[in-house]
Amino acid sequence: MSEHAPTTFDLSAVALELGVEKTVEIQLYLPPLHLAGQDYHFVPDQVTARLSVNYVGQGYAVSLGFETRLEGACWRCLETANLDMTIEVDDFFETQPPPAEEMAEGEEASLWYTENGMLNVSAWARDAVAEKLPLKILCQPDCMGLCAICGANLNLVECGCEQPVDSRWDKLKEWKAE
Repeated sequence: MSEHAPTTFDLSAVALELGVEKTVEIQLYLPPLHLAGQDYHFVPDQVTARLSVNYVGQGYAVSLGFETRLEGACWRCLETANLDMTIEVDDFFETQPPPAEEMAEGEEASLWYTENGMLNVSAWARDAVAEKLPLKILCQPDCMGLCAICGANLNLVECGCEQPVDSRWDKLKEWKAE
């Protein structure tokens, strides 16, 4: 895997008039994700992305769009899982944070991805992907996982192990019999 610096974009360098949008294509580095004890990587880790910036007075309305593939371990069988994703995300980034006394209670400035007018597009993109992930990352929708007894990949073999019966479900069997 190659080492890249995070992709940044200087919002203040975009000479925009109020309400005028500018769209550019950028080469976006996507840093790896660490989820549920597993590492997930983007393939490739650098993609072409569309970045639209609109100066709206107190800050910038910014849109980001790109397509990517995330690869890592399936949560059931640990084989390689591939997720092809199309990401579209919008946010507002202030030019300067308002004074604390002007902010409503519980309100926070939108400074998560900006520092001195520089937007950390890589961090924003990584978090946008994380928000769009399914509840479980699977190699296939009907992944059968691993045998709890012998560890065999049940997608590949029928291991023949006697699966333990969970007695907590016995009342449901009685209900079904009625």
